[in-house]
Amino acid sequence: MLDRRLGPLQLVEELGRGGMGTVHLARVVEPAHGLAVGIEVAVKVLHLHLVTEADYAARFAREGEIGLRVSDERVVRTYGAGTFRESTGTELPYLVLEFVQGQTLRSLLAELGRVPEALVRHIGREVARGLAAIHAVGAVHRDVKPENVLVTPEHRVKLMDLGIAKHDDDVRKLSQTGAFVGSVLY
Repeated sequence: MLDRRLGPLQLVEELGRGGMGTVHLARVVEPAHGLAVGIEVAVKVLHLHLVTEADYAARFAREGEIGLRVSDERVVRTYGAGTFRESTGTELPYLVLEFVQGQTLRSLLAELGRVPEALVRHIGREVARGLAAIHAVGAVHRDVKPENVLVTPEHRVKLMDLGIAKHDDDVRKLSQTGAFVGSVLY
């Protein structure tokens, strides 16, 4: 589906797939989005079959817009957004994100079985601070779960995936009995 080159970015490998898109590791090969040549980034591309779904396209655009406003060490940074023409001629939106070496809290739980109390407290505190940074720009994450929390080898904690985040005013309007968005278990 994708060329190995996406404008100023050289795609290196696929990192994962989620409900809304595919995330690739990429290297900056021409200065762009305020990034120097050689920097590694993550590139999230909206799934082709969702481009024509207005709801998903709007969510993806909102994820980029909110991400660009949040600047906190506990939230995966959004560097930029754009579109590219896919081989079928369809314009696909993408986000350029901070690439974080680490593992999700879900995989850390699987690896350790039981996370030491001191680390649990640290992760909880850092997630709360990341959520506060998101709230400070007038948004609500709405999908905090172990799969959306990254932990680096140095135990830095980063929230990711603002895919269903909403502006605070929109959340108040949309919150109603029987309405649900996010992961059921969380």
